[in-house]
Amino acid sequence: MLHMKKISRIYRSDTIKTHALRDFSLEVNAGEFVAVTGPSGSGKSTFLNVAGLLDNFDQGSYELDGVNIQGLSDNELSRLRNEKIGFIFQNYNLIPDFSLFDNIDMPLRYRGFNAAERKRRIEQSLEQVGLASRANYLPSQLSGGQQQRVAIARALAGEPKILLADEPTGNLDSLMARQVMDLLHTLNQQGSTIVMVTHDPDQARAVGRNVQVIDGQITDHSIYAPTMDNAPIEVSA
Repeated sequence: MLHMKKISRIYRSDTIKTHALRDFSLEVNAGEFVAVTGPSGSGKSTFLNVAGLLDNFDQGSYELDGVNIQGLSDNELSRLRNEKIGFIFQNYNLIPDFSLFDNIDMPLRYRGFNAAERKRRIEQSLEQVGLASRANYLPSQLSGGQQQRVAIARALAGEPKILLADEPTGNLDSLMARQVMDLLHTLNQQGSTIVMVTHDPDQARAVGRNVQVIDGQITDHSIYAPTMDNAPIEVSA
């Protein structure tokens, strides 16, 4: 599904060269739920941007769902990103003056789906996140947790091969965060492949695999064991 091999990403200024990723290799199989953890500045966001085809890399190789992205034009990368990837952002990125229906509809219009197909996808995705009855609401009429569920519905409507979630509960209180995580786990159990960047060790423990990033490198693929019988266990490196 996602195969990175020896990825390096270097940012340069007149006087400074910053290695954001160093020999970064990661494979995520279809149906996995992977948490990417690490301190601020460790390279998590750079990884997510490269994985989401929002940023380039300097060395290495990257295949997404069997497609080698090297040499693709900007238009080809954009098309691949829209077809294969669903993004879930910490800040929801909903348009405040658009209804929930229209927020989900906009990226589908960009992809050229006809009205009937867009309607089917929107209704199905809102049903998946439990907000089918609120399609005509504005984002301001919802709680933070509900807005994040709309953002998840927007990602699902594109029927992506992989969901990339960037701190999806970062702006939520503990109850809403738990509800959003429950939804993500349900989606994963239904077959969605999810890669989630998080600072929350409890969330990392609860997924199938954890990847820790330090100084742009993967340091441990299983620093947290999956939750067993509601009793998280930390595994030493």
